Amino acid sequence: MNLQEQTLKIGQLHCPTCARQVAGRVAAVAGVARAEVDQLTGSLVVAYDPRRIAPEDLSRAVAAISGHISHPEEEGKGKLEGILTLVSGTLLVAGGLATLSGGLTLGPVAGALIPLSSVLFGLGALLGGIPVARRALAELRRRLLGIDLLVSIAITGALALGETFEAGSLAFLFGVAEWLEDRAAGRARRSLRELLDRVPKRATVLRGGGELELPVEAISPGEVILVRPGETIGLDGVVVRGRASVSEAAITGEATPVLKEEGSPVYAGTLNEDGALEIRVTRPVGDSTLARIAKLVEEARRRKAPTERLVDRFARYYTPAVVGVALLVATLPPLLGLPPRVWLLRALTLLVIACPCALAISTPAAMVSALVASARRGILVKGGAALEAVAKVKHLALDKTGTLTTGELQAQVVTLDEKPPEEVLLIAAALERGSEHPIARAIGRLAEGTPLPQLDSFQPLPGRGVRGVIQGQEYLVGRPELFPPLPNQVEELLTEGNSLVIVGKPNHPFGVILLSDRLRPEAREALSRLTALGVKPVLLTGDRAPPARAVAAALGIEEVHAELLPEEKVEWVKRLKSRGGVAMVGDGVNDAPALAAADVGIAMGAIGTDVAIEAGDVALMKDDLAGVPELISLGRRSLSVIRTNVAVALFLKLLVAALAFAGYASLALAVLIGDVGATLLVTANAMRLQRPSRNARRNT
Repeated sequence: MNLQEQTLKIGQLHCPTCARQVAGRVAAVAGVARAEVDQLTGSLVVAYDPRRIAPEDLSRAVAAISGHISHPEEEGKGKLEGILTLVSGTLLVAGGLATLSGGLTLGPVAGALIPLSSVLFGLGALLGGIPVARRALAELRRRLLGIDLLVSIAITGALALGETFEAGSLAFLFGVAEWLEDRAAGRARRSLRELLDRVPKRATVLRGGGELELPVEAISPGEVILVRPGETIGLDGVVVRGRASVSEAAITGEATPVLKEEGSPVYAGTLNEDGALEIRVTRPVGDSTLARIAKLVEEARRRKAPTERLVDRFARYYTPAVVGVALLVATLPPLLGLPPRVWLLRALTLLVIACPCALAISTPAAMVSALVASARRGILVKGGAALEAVAKVKHLALDKTGTLTTGELQAQVVTLDEKPPEEVLLIAAALERGSEHPIARAIGRLAEGTPLPQLDSFQPLPGRGVRGVIQGQEYLVGRPELFPPLPNQVEELLTEGNSLVIVGKPNHPFGVILLSDRLRPEAREALSRLTALGVKPVLLTGDRAPPARAVAAALGIEEVHAELLPEEKVEWVKRLKSRGGVAMVGDGVNDAPALAAADVGIAMGAIGTDVAIEAGDVALMKDDLAGVPELISLGRRSLSVIRTNVAVALFLKLLVAALAFAGYASLALAVLIGDVGATLLVTANAMRLQRPSRNARRNT
């Protein structure tokens, strides 16, 4: 089925119960495969079959169900609601002053004196209840059971019982709660928008021998833009003229500027600190690296973590259960001869806490904060499930070349017979041409500038090397296992712990290419921080055992598995999973099977690389191992915040319920503690994730 997605901004959904019901009813529309409401951004994402339902028909169906479709440019629509809430609060204060002044009265009305305070409280309830009642009527028309309908019933019931202060305080505090919740959701939305706001709206393009300032959307790939010192680069591209230091903190989180000169790639949203750069655009603004990061973060919010799915399932049954209990509280005690008025008020208090707002927002708010915080630091996490899996990692599987070492191998040719070193090198370079493996790149650099012989045929030998035919002669380049038995000279080189590949014909090696690499400068500290977090590093490499053990010893890695084929790496990852959560770090291409087999696949050095950004569950934009302990620390903080949020939301709801049963909870207290208080607490706690941890601050 060829599905398409449409994102619609929807309004009048102030409650997760309503959101869930709307999503369920939209999903039931013919032609719709899936519908998800994102309450934080006020949007509905619909996957549909365009052959069965047209986009305009889908919009009409959603509007009929949700009652309203809004647009991003609609701002300030809630001003009237804000004014009514403010007037309600003023009347509440005036009523309190009237009570303190000695009980002023109006009347006689129908032969009775009416306390002025009751009139003011009642007016406050009516005015403050207008926005709530309007939304409640919309819920009734859409056959939804949400917080607005429940609060409207509570306000009406309190007025009917003559509890005007309870009704007025409930209307005012609920209005304040809605305003505060909207601001909290707005903060989460702004966090996402800030990722894209780093890209300037306009750029200077060189056309017809002159300079022209245009919107970045109007500049096409292939055109050249001019970026002066102090300006932010507007589009991805390659430097064609100039030299400057560029801060890539917007993408990698690294504050140290990077030198850019002719041939260097540059990215939208990065800052040119000095020098003028002429840049040939390679991607339109909507497809820039930063735009793809923002899009993936947006998509990641819809990939729910196991904890979030569990909370959603609980919330689905919570509201009907509490409403049912409220009905029993309102009916059973009076049937047993207890005072109806007292128990009706207690039932109304239960209705106020029947909507699981704080509980429903506790997990997604934390996830959004964590995903945005990680993206700002150059760590792209592909959803809540990946973040939760990161928090449970006990073992970290690491490749050697390009992960623990720089991957910038140096190559040296050693001949084994009379064949000249130049011929050995050219044969090896011809067979390795086109490969992105660090060994192939090292051989290619050594042969750079020299014409290579033409290959008649080529065959990769996964995990062992390559086979090719040049001028009718078959050659092999790869691991020692391809050339049994090995000459004594090769055995000696291996015994000394050298990394090498052998070049030769079948059963006749005639040359060796020695490879040397250096450890990443941050590797030791990063692994030390991982160990402090209780994560055990494990080296999984296809290299020979002696050089693998040498690297492990230098970095303090105790468990080493060398000379592994790709399928053997996968097998070891599976074995590690049986001991607890395992993450695998690789380059996103060569280690793809092992990355996929791990609980969390981490692609390192993904900046500007489409394949690496898409591979695995996490992409570290910076080619730096220090991001791994930072990622695990953030994952654990996120899981801790989520658990705290769920516990706080549940505790406050249960506390209000217990107080209501005992007769100590007023409607105002129910709103203050069970609704607005709980929601603000979990939102504020979630936003803490956007601040760096102590360890992160200490290491910056």
